[in-house]
Amino acid sequence: MTGHPSTLLRIAHALDPIAIWSGKLTAWLIIPMVLSLVYEVVARYVFDSPTLWAYDMTFMLYGAFFMLGSAYTLQRKGHIRTDSLYAGWSPRTQGIVDAICYIVMFMPFAAIFLYFGWGYFAKAFMTGERFVSSPWMPITWPFKAAMPLTGLLLAIQGVSELCKSLDAAISGRWPEGAGQTGLGREAT
Repeated sequence: MTGHPSTLLRIAHALDPIAIWSGKLTAWLIIPMVLSLVYEVVARYVFDSPTLWAYDMTFMLYGAFFMLGSAYTLQRKGHIRTDSLYAGWSPRTQGIVDAICYIVMFMPFAAIFLYFGWGYFAKAFMTGERFVSSPWMPITWPFKAAMPLTGLLLAIQGVSELCKSLDAAISGRWPEGAGQTGLGREAT
């Protein structure tokens, strides 16, 4: 269907690039993560000289990679979804259910994650907290910064998805190019 997008869709289209940009930027974390792993394997098994830092670097980068990529995954409809009942519903019903779920479950989770993540990050930053379980003892705040940033990115993308759901609830159709996938929805 052609025509001008609704205000809700204009908001969603303005917010989606944030998740896309953050996802593409986050994807680059795979390079130092793999390099750390390769360095550790070569150092350990070829030179019999394991590192103190590679394991810590790998788990911190993987954790950040996993968390910071979640808003991009939400935008691309990559999270697990059970479509057994949902697929048979009309787009209007799907939009209503999605909107309710975003308001009641998703947005409070994102807000809690942002709030408590900020507290963990701020405490680690102010105290110079270190991982004491590691002989390398790296500082924790860069890793913990991923928590509030993830909460913020999820909240922004959640607003975008809520706008798309509300538009579908009002118009009775999913917007073209909204990236909605699953049975009964058009894939982009």
